[in-house]
Formats: sequence, structure tokens, C-alpha cells
Amino acid sequence: MSSEQFRTRIEQIYADLERYSYYELLNLTPEAAPDQIRAAFHRMALSIHPDRYQQHEDLELRKMIYAIYKRMTEGYRVLTEPSDRRAYDEGLQQGQTRLMRTQCKVTAFKRAEDGIEHPKARQFYIMGQDAMRRQDFKGARLNFNFALNLSPDHPVVVAALGELDQKEQK
Repeated sequence: MSSEQFRTRIEQIYADLERYSYYELLNLTPEAAPDQIRAAFHRMALSIHPDRYQQHEDLELRKMIYAIYKRMTEGYRVLTEPSDRRAYDEGLQQGQTRLMRTQCKVTAFKRAEDGIEHPKARQFYIMGQDAMRRQDFKGARLNFNFALNLSPDHPVVVAALGELDQKEQK
């Protein structure tokens, strides 16, 4: 792709940024699994990461790239956090293309499992997440239940079981 074609592509994406859903921006379907979301984000980040264009002489182009990358990162974070993704999907049905901060679950933790204090419960939760990614729902349920026994009524584990119930019903 020539530099002129690249600029045209960036200008087009930037101009329509408010109209793109996170799925469209990352070139995903709404049914995308977490691994697919991660792969799509990394694929896009390789081509449009702001650090690649830090020395580019066109300041306006750098600003557009940064804005697009920032929105991609926002989309990645929302789509990989189950409760935020559910809230986003509900808002998307009403025409909202972004999940506003007031709709997001505010947490001091980067990963959901960081909020689980009991070390064994955290370990079982992580194994349950891995099993879900492999579509091993029986293994996921077993591990989530172990985690719940060690950390009764922990909201992260309860939410994971709810997500598992939804996946099993499909």
C-alpha cells in the first residue's frame, strides 16, 4: 500500500470513527470468541500502532492514527471483559457504537481474576476460563465450581458461571 493510499484509508476510518462499532473497527462478527478478538486487535495494531508513525512528519496523520488506535484499544478492552461486552451489545442494539464509562464496570484490577483473593480459587477460575476458550464447558463448570467453593458468592466467578450457562444454551 502506498503512503497516499494509507493516508486515504486513515482519513476514511477517522472520518467515520463515531459510526463504527467495536466489531466493525476490529473487523469481527458479534459472535467472535475472546481469542479471535485478541488476534484481530493484534493484527490491526501491527499495521496502525502509533509508535510506528512517531517520526512521521505529518502531525495531522499521527493524530488520526492515535485516535483510531485509542478507539481500537477501547473496543478490545470492552469486548474482552464479559460484563462490559454484554452491556455494549445491549447498547449496540439501541444504536450506541461505544460503551460509555458510566456503563462500564469500574474496577481497580486489570484482569478479572486479580480480584479473587484466595489463591486456589484464582487458579481454578483461570483454569475455568481456559476450559471455556477450548469449548470444554464441563471442565469450565467444574473449575468455576471449585473456585466458588473456595470463594463463596464471588461476583467474578458467579459472572463466569452465568456466561457459561449462556454458552451452553446456544
